[in-house]
Amino acid sequence: MLCEESYSFSSDDSNSNSQDAIIIEQQPCYDDVALIRVLNKAKFPVFLGYSAFMNENLAVKVFPFSGNQVNPCFLNEILFANLKHKNVLNIVQYESDREAIFDDGAKKISYTIMELAPYGDFFDFVMSQRVLMDSKLARTYFRQLIEGLQYLHTAGIAHLDLKLDNLLSGNDYTLKIGDFDQAFRKGQKTILSKGTVCYRAPELVKRTCTRPEAADIYSAGIILFLLKSGGVLPHSEQQKYKSYDLFDLMINNPALFWEKHCEIQKKASSFFDEDFKDLFNAMIQLRPEDRPSISEIKDSKWYNGPVYTQDEVKIVMKNYSI
Repeated sequence: MLCEESYSFSSDDSNSNSQDAIIIEQQPCYDDVALIRVLNKAKFPVFLGYSAFMNENLAVKVFPFSGNQVNPCFLNEILFANLKHKNVLNIVQYESDREAIFDDGAKKISYTIMELAPYGDFFDFVMSQRVLMDSKLARTYFRQLIEGLQYLHTAGIAHLDLKLDNLLSGNDYTLKIGDFDQAFRKGQKTILSKGTVCYRAPELVKRTCTRPEAADIYSAGIILFLLKSGGVLPHSEQQKYKSYDLFDLMINNPALFWEKHCEIQKKASSFFDEDFKDLFNAMIQLRPEDRPSISEIKDSKWYNGPVYTQDEVKIVMKNYSI
């Protein structure tokens, strides 16, 4: 396919006698993208791509066909291809039916081409403790997450698989929400997502979710805890801690939950301040209707504490990288 050019006209106000000048604007075209290497070997692998025409590095997510059919996760993800927000990863192009050559032969695939998040994902930052996440930096990124989430919810979209792996770091270290293959748009009949272990709301586990936006709030609460704790999950779906079920404590005995986490993390009792506890406790309520709205989160005391500017974030992230 040839890349088209669009033409527009403008007049030069500095010379009223001059003729209108033709301005030629190249429209983005990514038909020449070449795959360089694998970035992520998830269920749907993501490759580093390069477009010589655009002189731009990109991310290419590949969806193998399901039998002879386009994968339903691809069809779901492209429903969200028109999203445009600074805290949401932008899909720039997609194709549903293409033959690709792999080591084990030719296969039919679908793919999406996305803006590249060059600094990777927040799982790498946080869980590996490659970045020392102080409270100010945790709050800065949590606020970016909430801004992106507010944009999605206002558009009638619930992500339903929020986790550190699906939060990417853009060119200026801005947080971007990615991976919409499990997302839900208002009006759809079926919720595809079962969520991710330890991040997912209880109603997603039970397949009884009727408030998808509230399920996102729960997962955002888990991410909030991880940012504050430097990679320690609040609970495990499979294991107990010294006979304690941390999920049960989190829901039914918050005071003991915080006491045990200070013990687990070898932190003083003051490490989790009361404003942080209040926000987290609210976001992970068992009943979806008891969780706060986005506006209530944004009105909370902890949320409105000090943050870094984006220029400061760039400096902090570089200096904090171990």
